[in-house]
Amino acid sequence: MKALVINQCSTNKGDRAVLFFVLRELARNGIDQVTVSASNPEYWEEKPDFPEIAVRVIPWGWDNSRKKDVGFWGKVIHRIQKVILKRRIHFPLVRNALIAGKRPWYLRFLINRQFVKALREADIVISTGGHHITTMFVPDAATPQIFDMAVALLYEKPLLLWSQSIGPFEFKSQKSKLMVQKILSGASQIFIRDEASAEQINEMQVSLEHVSKTRESVFGLCDIVKSRTKPSNRPPVMGISVYVHTRAGRLEEHNNHPRYFASLIDHAIEAGYKVRFFPMELQGTDRHCIEAVIHSVNKKENCEIVEGFPGTSDHINAIAKCRIFIGHKTHSQIFSLVAATPLLAIAYHKKTEDFMAQYGLEKYCITDEQISTEKLIELFDKINNNLDFISQKEEEAGSQMCKQVREDFAKMIEQVRNVK
Repeated sequence: MKALVINQCSTNKGDRAVLFFVLRELARNGIDQVTVSASNPEYWEEKPDFPEIAVRVIPWGWDNSRKKDVGFWGKVIHRIQKVILKRRIHFPLVRNALIAGKRPWYLRFLINRQFVKALREADIVISTGGHHITTMFVPDAATPQIFDMAVALLYEKPLLLWSQSIGPFEFKSQKSKLMVQKILSGASQIFIRDEASAEQINEMQVSLEHVSKTRESVFGLCDIVKSRTKPSNRPPVMGISVYVHTRAGRLEEHNNHPRYFASLIDHAIEAGYKVRFFPMELQGTDRHCIEAVIHSVNKKENCEIVEGFPGTSDHINAIAKCRIFIGHKTHSQIFSLVAATPLLAIAYHKKTEDFMAQYGLEKYCITDEQISTEKLIELFDKINNNLDFISQKEEEAGSQMCKQVREDFAKMIEQVRNVK
């Protein structure tokens, strides 16, 4: 059986960890020929963390890949192609074709050639999982991920939406809403990773008959943690990952976040901690926020940034050496839970609240709307006084999560085999 894995974002540490899980589980379930469709294939040239199976990496069907050093005009041309050609011409054409339920003769000219070839050869198409189906970040969900899912359905391939967060949705175009409905109803199987996603699917008037509940993919990596030392016996290091994000229709600058984080860091340093920042973006898009936070810290010499980009296993094991972790970016939170490092989670989406509830740690979670210096310090002190108890809860819950997510993945593959 040949598998095409789509929607992989090459430059995001969380998405790379998800692919680590997916490839490992495909190998465990007897699939040894895999093509990965990634946003920037050049970032996978060394293929770190890949299992010993035949894996090739190609661009997205949307073809959003480009070399890192293309110069000023190369970036301008790429921007024009992305905004005008892809979003305003190709995307509507694919959307209309999916709504009509018919693959037009010109479809292959809208799609990357390597993607078309891989799609034709594939027995199954798996969306890597994550937060791909939503209007939260891009108006009307006009994204490469949605585009490629639609193309897979137009080529009549079994589409498996694995470990997804679905929604929220706010459409301006009725056609875009119909497109998402077609994807949700046309997928062979949908595995969701949080309770809110079932509600979102239901609100889209799509049957839940082919929807199953699973866990976040990276929860299936608990076995890669090499040492589970009690936090009270670890060096006094506070790990932290920060995130500034954009929502569709309005820019969420969170101008006060650097000040809030800096005040928390000042408090942690006074409590005897060193602070270690873990970037989550290979292209450095979170670096400016990290530097803004450090700029506002009183004792900057107590802060350091993890340089380079260690593989998934090394990254999670580095967090396992921290005594406490402050997570804003979703997968930084998940890494901390997998590492059994006590976590203060900051939620920009309900999925984080749900993940923390799955571990019985919801009282250590705060939303973007609730954030304040006082609340952060209050939660930090509560966690700091219960380090080993919290870590034990994370380890016990994580073991159960790991077992379930692997079983669910195997069940998904087996169901496809039975249909074929």
